[in-house]
Amino acid sequence: MAVHMLSEERKTRIEHALDTKSVAVGVWLYRRTRGRITSLWRRRAIVLTTTGRRSGRDRTVLVQVFEDGAEMFVVAANSGMDRPPGWYHNVRAHPELIGELYGRRMELRADLLTEDEAVDKWSWILTIAGDYARYEHRLGRVPPIFRLVADETK
Repeated sequence: MAVHMLSEERKTRIEHALDTKSVAVGVWLYRRTRGRITSLWRRRAIVLTTTGRRSGRDRTVLVQVFEDGAEMFVVAANSGMDRPPGWYHNVRAHPELIGELYGRRMELRADLLTEDEAVDKWSWILTIAGDYARYEHRLGRVPPIFRLVADETK
């Protein structure tokens, strides 16, 4: 009986395909359960609605959120692919977005952390989600991290 090991590249592509194909179902389940579904995986997640950088249309994704007191952070890991996820580009072009956290709707602004800030925050993120180390391993660097801040101007 031969055991076939998947290459890291193949694992990354499979994980990315599953994540991409399950976005709509994940958002639906999250909204339906007001976020309680994520407790099954001992995770906290947020629904982000961004504005498409080219289309101008709303784009909705479900991402893991890391809360540090009143601050929230999301990682644009894209399964460790060599390019960031689509929502990363949308947020860079239009940093104002809507967040849904456990049934509560919030107007937010996403601020990209500097490389030094991201490295500092990354250590803390790995204490919560150690499996995220695979993204740094695949990328050869810490993935981009955004701080989500309540938009007080609206």
